[in-house]
Amino acid sequence: MGLVTNFANPKAGVFAVSFLPQFVPEGWPVAAALVGFSVVWALIDLAWYGVVVWLVGAARRVLERPVVRRRLDQVSGVVLVGLGVRLAAETR
Repeated sequence: MGLVTNFANPKAGVFAVSFLPQFVPEGWPVAAALVGFSVVWALIDLAWYGVVVWLVGAARRVLERPVVRRRLDQVSGVVLVGLGVRLAAETR
C-alpha cells in the first residue's frame, strides 16, 4: 500500500531527485550512487516504520485492556462534562 501511495504521489520522487544528488561524491557514477542512496533511505524508512508499528501494537495491547478502557472512558467523560459546564457558565 505504501509503495502504491508513493508511486501515486509525485512529491516523493521530486524530493528524492532534488535532494539526493547533492550528496554524490565527485567522480562517482551518479546513477549508481543515487540507487545506493535510495536503498539506504528505504532501509532507514523500513527500520523506522518497523519500530513505529511495534510501538503501536504494544500500545494497542495496553489500551485494549478492560481496566484501561474503563479509565479512559471515565477520564474523557469528566473532561467532556467539565468542558460543558465551562461552556454553560460562560457569558457572552
